[in-house]
Amino acid sequence: MGGSLSEGLRTVFAVVLSCLVIGFVFMQWSTVKESGNAALTDSNSTITQMDEAKYTQYDAAVVTGSEVVNVIKLHSNDQIYVGVNNGGGQVNYIYSDATFSAAGANLANARDKTSGQYINPNSKFTGQVVRDATTDAIVGIVFTKS
Repeated sequence: MGGSLSEGLRTVFAVVLSCLVIGFVFMQWSTVKESGNAALTDSNSTITQMDEAKYTQYDAAVVTGSEVVNVIKLHSNDQIYVGVNNGGGQVNYIYSDATFSAAGANLANARDKTSGQYINPNSKFTGQVVRDATTDAIVGIVFTKS
C-alpha cells in the first residue's frame, strides 16, 4: 500500500507540475504576443509619419510663390490636389478636388502674368495640409497668400 500511495503522489505531483509549466508557457506567450502587437502598431505609425512627411512639411509653413509652383510640379504624379488661394478664390492643381475625379487647373496659367491664376514667385503663402474626414488620409495641400 505504501508503494501505491507513493506512486499516486508522484502522479499527482507530475500532473500539477505539468499544469504549472503549461500555464507559465501560455502566460509568457500572451505577454510576447501583446508586446509584438504594440511594436507592430508603433512601427506602422512611424511608417505613416515618414510617408506623410513630404506633405506635412508644408503644414503652417510660410513659403514663396516659386516654392508653391515647385510643390505643384513635385507632386504632379501624387494622389493629392494642391490648392492656391491668391485672395480671389482657391484654384486647385493636379486634381480639381479631394474626389480626384477631374484634372486640376493648368500649371501654365500659374506662370502667366495675365492669368487670374498667376502665382507671383515673390509672394508669401502659408500652407495647410487637408485630410479626409473619414480616413484621416492626406488629400491635399492648400497655400493661402499671406
